[in-house]
Amino acid sequence: MLNIGVRAHDFGKMNPKELSESVSRYGFGHIQLALKKAVAGISDDHGKLSPGMGNYLEDCFLKKGIRISVLGCYINPVHPDSRERAIHLERFTEHLLYARSFGCSIVGTETGSPLPDCSYTDRIYNEETFQDFIASLRVLVAAAEKTGTIAAIEGVADKNCIYSHERLKRTLELIPSPNLGIIYDPVNFLPSSREKESDGLMKEAFEMFAPKIVAVHAKDYRMENGRKDGTLPAGRGKLNYHLLLDLIRFYKPWVPVLLENNSPGTMEESLGFIKSIEKELTTP
Repeated sequence: MLNIGVRAHDFGKMNPKELSESVSRYGFGHIQLALKKAVAGISDDHGKLSPGMGNYLEDCFLKKGIRISVLGCYINPVHPDSRERAIHLERFTEHLLYARSFGCSIVGTETGSPLPDCSYTDRIYNEETFQDFIASLRVLVAAAEKTGTIAAIEGVADKNCIYSHERLKRTLELIPSPNLGIIYDPVNFLPSSREKESDGLMKEAFEMFAPKIVAVHAKDYRMENGRKDGTLPAGRGKLNYHLLLDLIRFYKPWVPVLLENNSPGTMEESLGFIKSIEKELTTP
């Protein structure tokens, strides 16, 4: 019941044929595709997408048995420059408009910060920042409702304006739309100060948000001098993957699980790690 895929740009940036061949060597059945990061010679700037582009890329990957499960369109929905913010929203809206042409229904982004590069500032905790985010998200969700797609958000503790389960819960209460989804990343949603609560936070996330989870990101972390380093491939850190995969089996079977923070040199190891745990969980 595990549906394991990978971020396409973890293979590097290359043309669609090379990329599809690289992904297929490992047997992945689906990818998260961030055009700007993964596909050479293709721009996802506003006005560049079209049904033809979507059909072409979908065909390239389907020939290798690979589906596009998530379109990654990483924007800053709380960019401090209102004109720049509007451009970001237009770009995301265009991804929603053409997502079906890529054979995909989910477009995902992190939730940003009031700094242009989305880096940390204590202003992520401000109510004003949160209200700016809600205003932007309303625009994206309205577009998703019109196009029959899903605007998916990914919170990040210690960095983005959706930094906790409580803030995410409030977001869902303010925008109770079936076209708003969650990309859940247990490492991203683990604050450095609560590392010992990792298992409890994962359980809480699925208990609170499972119906809204449309994809899961799979990576790992370690602690260094009291701070979390969340840049490791799955299996090389401390995350309790037995618990995570068991929660996925119970709450969200077949949800896309996307390996992150890999390179071609670590891909086989991470995939083998996930599959070994899956086998343990399903063996009587």
